[in-house]
Amino acid sequence: MTRVFVAAELPESVKQSLSAYEESLKRSDARLNLVDPDLSHITLKFIGEVDAVKLKKIEERLSAIKYSPYTMRLSGISFNNPRSPRVVWVNGSDGGGSARLAAMIEESLADLGIPKEERQFKIHVTLARIKEYHPSLMPIVKGLGDEDVAEFEITGFSLKKSVLTPKGPIYSDIMRVDF
Repeated sequence: MTRVFVAAELPESVKQSLSAYEESLKRSDARLNLVDPDLSHITLKFIGEVDAVKLKKIEERLSAIKYSPYTMRLSGISFNNPRSPRVVWVNGSDGGGSARLAAMIEESLADLGIPKEERQFKIHVTLARIKEYHPSLMPIVKGLGDEDVAEFEITGFSLKKSVLTPKGPIYSDIMRVDF
């Protein structure tokens, strides 16, 4: 079985800039699991564990998707839920490009028995998972709330393999679909 997901990649320059935001988060007394910026991406569809036969079918379906490049803007650091924060992330906006692409991906995989996401699609890049919240984190995140992070083109997506380890996930590309 292989654990997989579909992601839009971030340019290297954007990944490098995320480190500065993580440094700011470290000033809090919260216990955080910071995401390695090299692993940062925008998840379009989490699929989960699949066998080799289904993985091949997923690759075939994804390779047939046709889409056009679009502009992504990352700005503002926030929590997934301000009342009960578990994740600190960078918000994104793109005129609906990622949501439409995610919907196309879901449609193309639906008859393979891959359930559709029930939650509304939300563009975000995870900076940290909160293991133990501390109030000192709130003013840091609020202070970064209006930060312009980056603007770049999304020119394709990747099907990625995810191996979970005690030191964090290891991602590798299975395939890439360019627009």
